[in-house]
Amino acid sequence: MKYVALVAAKGTSERVKNKNIRPFGDTNLVELKLNQLKKVSGLDRIIVSSEDRRILELAKSMDVDIHIRDPKYSTNSVPMSSVYSYLASEISGDVIVWIQVNNPLIQPSSYEDAIYVHKNLSNEYNCLLSVSKINKYLFYKGNPINFTINPWMKSQDLKDLCELNFGICILKREDMKQWGSLVGTKPYFFCGNAEEFTDIDDLTAFDFCEMIYNKNKNKVLGI
Repeated sequence: MKYVALVAAKGTSERVKNKNIRPFGDTNLVELKLNQLKKVSGLDRIIVSSEDRRILELAKSMDVDIHIRDPKYSTNSVPMSSVYSYLASEISGDVIVWIQVNNPLIQPSSYEDAIYVHKNLSNEYNCLLSVSKINKYLFYKGNPINFTINPWMKSQDLKDLCELNFGICILKREDMKQWGSLVGTKPYFFCGNAEEFTDIDDLTAFDFCEMIYNKNKNKVLGI
């Protein structure tokens, strides 16, 4: 089984302009992610998929494979299900390790741990999804969903809830092609540290992650 890291990196972004290639400490998000992945054992190949010439040239300069993406699959008009199926159809390999560059703090060791777990999963599961635990009091339509009002629950006793952070998703390439999704019917939840799996979706998160990177560069890079 060949494990392929698929790094999907668009050239455009809405909330943080040029997010993937704008300066981030002494690097940028694409370069940082590729430097992390190059330290990960268990990967047979690294592919960067983008429509952006700058990102593709950076990937080539770092000696990883590239996939020149049809620009329409980097627009908001195409559903993500179509994007997933398209990308899975365009590359080779048995298992896709879906990687987002906007999770810059994930350490190489965490990728290795996730790949090891996936390789040893029983047939009970058909994908691995990284998640972060939610330890907050949550309501839905005015009703509590993970705690009781009386007796009042302490935060450490809240019911276990988790959110997909999409930092690491591992599944068979053919499944991704067929499902048009990273999420299967029988997921294994790989729980990671919330800070490490922080997703950059706005400038505040960008600045926060950049601060952590500058403070703990060697740790983030797995040095």
